[in-house]
Amino acid sequence: MTSLLFAILSLAFGPVSDTITVPAMVSAAKLDARPGQMASPFSSLGMSSLEQNSVKSAKNLSGIVPNLHVPEYGSSMTSTIYLRGLGSRMENPVLGLYVDEIPILDKNAYDFDFLDVESALLLRGPQGTLFGRNAMCGVLALQTTGPSISFPSTLRLEVGSGRSVRASFSAGNAAHALSLGLRYQGGFFENAYTGDFCDPHKGGAVRWKYLIHNDPSSRLEQILSVSFLDEGGFAYGLYRDGVLQDPAYNDEAGYRRLSAVEGMKWHREGEKVRMDLIGSVQVLLDRMRMDQDYTPDPVFTLEQRQHSGAATLEGIFRPGRPREHWHPVTGFFGFVKYNDMAAPVRFKEAGIRELILANANNHIPPEIGYLDIPESSFPVTSDFNIFTWNAAVYHESVFVWGPWRLTGGLRLDASGGWMAYDCQSALSYRFVPTMAAPKAFSSSYTGSLGHSWLELLPKLSVLYDVSEGEGFPGRLQVYASFSKGFRAGGFNTQIFSDILQNRLMNGMMDDLGVHFDTPAVSVGADHTSYRPETAFNYELGLRAAPSGTFRAALSVFWLDCRNQQLTVFPPGKSTGRMMTNAGRSRSVGLEAETDWHPGNYQFHVSYGVTEARFLEYQDGNQDYSGNRVPYSPRQTLYARAARSFFLSGSGRLIPSLTCEGAGDIWWDEANTLRQPLYLTLGARFSYAWEKGEVYFAGMNLTGTQYRTFYFKSIGNEFFQRAKPARAWIGIQLNF
Repeated sequence: MTSLLFAILSLAFGPVSDTITVPAMVSAAKLDARPGQMASPFSSLGMSSLEQNSVKSAKNLSGIVPNLHVPEYGSSMTSTIYLRGLGSRMENPVLGLYVDEIPILDKNAYDFDFLDVESALLLRGPQGTLFGRNAMCGVLALQTTGPSISFPSTLRLEVGSGRSVRASFSAGNAAHALSLGLRYQGGFFENAYTGDFCDPHKGGAVRWKYLIHNDPSSRLEQILSVSFLDEGGFAYGLYRDGVLQDPAYNDEAGYRRLSAVEGMKWHREGEKVRMDLIGSVQVLLDRMRMDQDYTPDPVFTLEQRQHSGAATLEGIFRPGRPREHWHPVTGFFGFVKYNDMAAPVRFKEAGIRELILANANNHIPPEIGYLDIPESSFPVTSDFNIFTWNAAVYHESVFVWGPWRLTGGLRLDASGGWMAYDCQSALSYRFVPTMAAPKAFSSSYTGSLGHSWLELLPKLSVLYDVSEGEGFPGRLQVYASFSKGFRAGGFNTQIFSDILQNRLMNGMMDDLGVHFDTPAVSVGADHTSYRPETAFNYELGLRAAPSGTFRAALSVFWLDCRNQQLTVFPPGKSTGRMMTNAGRSRSVGLEAETDWHPGNYQFHVSYGVTEARFLEYQDGNQDYSGNRVPYSPRQTLYARAARSFFLSGSGRLIPSLTCEGAGDIWWDEANTLRQPLYLTLGARFSYAWEKGEVYFAGMNLTGTQYRTFYFKSIGNEFFQRAKPARAWIGIQLNF
């Protein structure tokens, strides 16, 4: 099918050229200028920096980017992004992700191994005007290597702690670029109940870029990316009486994912209009299995299967001839997404006894009798058909007068969704002593609901470049900006098991003529959707480069967040979780970065501090106003020092040390539990020559013990510990 498509396109646009080199794009196509000319803080890493900082996935950008925290916990499905005090564990992220200028729509696909990533650019602060939904705190744009007449073939192999092995191969020419990657990991956390490792991993990825080019004014590129993983996870230990126990659970836990993105990019240079059209088709098939009580007892399990598909299209238009004082960009964006999801929960012996029978029999006088369920297990099935859509138009103009750069923009963004749900459960029950035999009973909860929203996303900024004036030897920029971003609303699929459990128990009691005054679980249809979260950002910043070897950036921000989305658990021994809108919060913070390269030395420091607190949050039981927003660290720190030794020939030795830290992290809205500030030490030693590199690297070499995640399940508290000290050795060969 792909070959046929390109045959047709070749006829339309002309034959493939084998002499054109496509320049690497540092940022998304819609950005008007280089990041250094924008009134927005940013962090940018090239391929060499990514390798020297051991960045293998988005999680490793934590700390390198000030106020960014991507903790390692759970599985590749569950790890969450926190930035500038905001973020949540479920559903829509606060950071937009673009790979080769294609937006990645599904949060479940955010956690992946980097493969031939040429550059990583993270714009901080709301980027809603140009990037729309879920760019509420920023955008991460990754660019991978593409076709080139000087494309080297590269082979990489790496082995390390946790019985881990990584291998990759890349090759290309002026028209094609192919990358292959594989990873295996034995695991770091042992399940004390089974004796097996919780977190083994097997995965691989392939990416193929194909370039069609008929003349210098037109470029058409196809990108196909497919990845697969099969892993364990959820190394959660029970926290009781101030003691954190090792993970110990009896049922299967793991995650599988197949993700595919087929993208097409067409750039056209016309006399009157420059145009970029970027479209994609995205498919994600995954399955998560979880021992949801995380104990050795047979309580209940969850399996979640998703079959989702999406299509995106974006058009970006600029004047054909650059103008001296006015640089406008206008565009449209739209996507549609369909998700067929099944999330059955199976109640087992202990779950039937503790979660259903105990609640029911508490309402029955002992002298009358008691309720009994003869089954050793039964399922609560939940099937969902979810359709999501988004359509937007936007415009941004940049006006330049000498050292002044004024930017104004506006986006009209419409989004919505529709969900049909079908939840079923069947069992038998017996009331002792009045019923001689069990009686079959079933319960269902079916229906549909929809929602839609319209958002206006403005942006205003001004930048003054002192270096444009006379007599200033270096470069100094100061800027101020105002922008708005939003995170889309959605549906609470993980609360339906609680709703049906409640209906099942009440139904059985009604069948017996016993009526509850209040439901055992206080959730219903009104909890199955939540509203968008919006943020208004006010920022002041400066960038200085007084010499070619020193660069520094500093910014301060005030983020006013409305309808903040938080993950909460219903009271009591509930089995589900849900997203709720918490009212209002504010984040005030500072971000700083410095780079200094005196001679053969390299020094880099990144620091971020955020005070994120609830201004208004009342959950119906307690008032958390004034408390710190949980899960996002108050501080992040990253420091790196390196020295290059140039040897005879083309050889170069580069030893380096890194220090990374985050904290304090508050784990609950009441601020009763926290992770203090922790620091970890890393190192890398490499020897590089013209045809390759060998290296040794390590993370958390001090073996610092800290906690990466906290949550509750059926009234119990759990933590996950950080990975222990680990190291690896690798080799790269260029052909």
